[in-house]
Amino acid sequence: MAEFDVTLEILSPIHLGSGQADVNLDAEIVHDALGFPYFPAKRFKGLLYESAVEILEMFELSGLGAQDSRLEEIFHRHRHLKSDPQLIVPNFYIYPADEYEKFCAEWKWLQWKYPEVFTAADVLKAFTSLRYQTKLEDGIAADKTLRNLRVLDAGTKFYGRITLLNGNKKVVELLALAMKNLSVAGTKRNRGFGRIKCTAKFDGTTSDKIVQKFFAKGA
Repeated sequence: MAEFDVTLEILSPIHLGSGQADVNLDAEIVHDALGFPYFPAKRFKGLLYESAVEILEMFELSGLGAQDSRLEEIFHRHRHLKSDPQLIVPNFYIYPADEYEKFCAEWKWLQWKYPEVFTAADVLKAFTSLRYQTKLEDGIAADKTLRNLRVLDAGTKFYGRITLLNGNKKVVELLALAMKNLSVAGTKRNRGFGRIKCTAKFDGTTSDKIVQKFFAKGA
């Protein structure tokens, strides 16, 4: 078993949509009951899979040789055996899991004790901004096209620990490369939204050092 302590740093405003809306907001972001934003496990796992696919394609095109390409087993995309590599991914929160549990307990007490001061809506506003967009026709805003969405502000960091079962050195290297390659998430990516940086520590070594050692082998 191998564990990666992963950090996701938000480099530009990002919209991680929850699929929810109300009369004042057209597109909400994911957040917990206390109002704190988080990065969903399923979304991160999908992004990491896409990044790993890109890595394997780059290796094939460059002629550098193939990594362990059992992505379908690693990411549980079909029926797998117990002996196959398996990746377990949690939700990512604004603190590491052990600290976040204590942090939430303290905030639950504050929101219970002072509900008029510490509200979930105010907590969410502290981490986010609203952005507006409209459709232009001949340089003029078209009728009834004004939309708004909530975005998570740049500078926020999320933490999580992913677990790799039955993996070997090649799988660890592939995951480190995929994390290094992962640079965007969420919607509106072609408008400058959603830039992220993904780093991790594995067995006392950073993912960046694993990548450096990997390319040094082929030098």
